[in-house]
Amino acid sequence: MKLSHTIYFLVAMIFFAACGKLDNHPAPDAGVKGNVIDAVTKEPLQTEQPNGVKIRMLEMKYQGNVSPQDIWTRANGTFETTQLFSGAYKIVPVEGPFFNADTTQITVNGITDISFTVTPFLNVQAQATTLGNSIVLAYTISRPKAQDKIVECKSLLSAYPAVSNPINERAVTHDLSGIDDNTILSNKFSDTLTALQSGQTYYVRVAARTANAYNKYNYTKVMEVKIQ
Repeated sequence: MKLSHTIYFLVAMIFFAACGKLDNHPAPDAGVKGNVIDAVTKEPLQTEQPNGVKIRMLEMKYQGNVSPQDIWTRANGTFETTQLFSGAYKIVPVEGPFFNADTTQITVNGITDISFTVTPFLNVQAQATTLGNSIVLAYTISRPKAQDKIVECKSLLSAYPAVSNPINERAVTHDLSGIDDNTILSNKFSDTLTALQSGQTYYVRVAARTANAYNKYNYTKVMEVKIQ
């Protein structure tokens, strides 16, 4: 029994010593923050959250099949993380509603600022007005260059500012897949969101989508509208 207890004690000591060594690894000591800028509007790119845009980072000191680190942007195109180690990284925005962006090499030390300018698939310009207990969204769609077919546009409404395609209480959707793109780009759209409550504040925005690989939408800014 005494030998058994001794072996158990030694095994336990080795285990805790190993755990202590693992805990001695340095913690992340750096980070990045910045914006993804729309090349057309010169303002932060409007997306959705979650699943808007990824900021993909690869630490350059590692070679081979190393998984990159992804940071999700906020819906207004800003991003920030403090969970990085100091060092050199390759960094690029990916999987968003824009044409492929260039990869940048940066040295991260402390909190490092970096911004990207991307060319969106589409730009949507919209105005919101009230009509009794309804909100009317008038909008147009344009694009800096042609690639995939324009397939959809929609007006979205929510009682919360985080209104987007996955987060909304009401939507008016148009299937544009059978309409020529030139006709879409020359058209003026108008959607009416009806039967809203007096005294209630709503948040609305318009989204449009091409047949892009990630099915991502280009958005207007969120507009706040109060029904009198």
